[in-house]
Amino acid sequence: MTQLESEQLERYFYKHPDVYAWVRIDGTRIDYPIVQHPTDDSYYLSHDLDGAETYYGAIFTELVNTKSFDDPVTIIYGHAITDESMFGSLDYFADQQFFKDHTQITIDTLNYRYEYEIVAAHPYLDDHLFHSFQLGTREGLKAYLDTLKERVETYGGAYRHLSIDSESDRVLILSTCDAVSDAYRYVVTAKLITVTERTDI
Repeated sequence: MTQLESEQLERYFYKHPDVYAWVRIDGTRIDYPIVQHPTDDSYYLSHDLDGAETYYGAIFTELVNTKSFDDPVTIIYGHAITDESMFGSLDYFADQQFFKDHTQITIDTLNYRYEYEIVAAHPYLDDHLFHSFQLGTREGLKAYLDTLKERVETYGGAYRHLSIDSESDRVLILSTCDAVSDAYRYVVTAKLITVTERTDI
């Protein structure tokens, strides 16, 4: 992260109290602050960081997740906008070569950088993953991981063989609406690889 990017991140944090992190994926247009509303999980489906109503919404997490990325699973949501803004470029991973060439998701907070390796990318039923798999628990994470490859094969997608310990590892899921059908979502799953303390701000 350049000094200019670090200063921009710091300004966002202090200007917008709901902003607590920033997500980037090389090769996509995903380069956005992450927000969490203090009371309303649906707020950022239809509002931007300044509170203005917009169909773009914002990139956000729900209250089931902490802001420390210490949960077994953190799920980040965003709309798949047709101009490829927000999570509109997440389905780049539907291309097998793109999936092979782009393996990392980076999240920055004011104090830490979290680097994740992507394990799978695929469409899935429009279910609330956190609740349907009980992803707030290690048992729920195990059930999710045990069937991940099968879901990729069933719904079509890309999968990378990567060992994940459901008892200790932390997982990130990016979830967006599917461009083809309202009955599906597009989901990218990744494993936390490294956490480093930031010294650039």
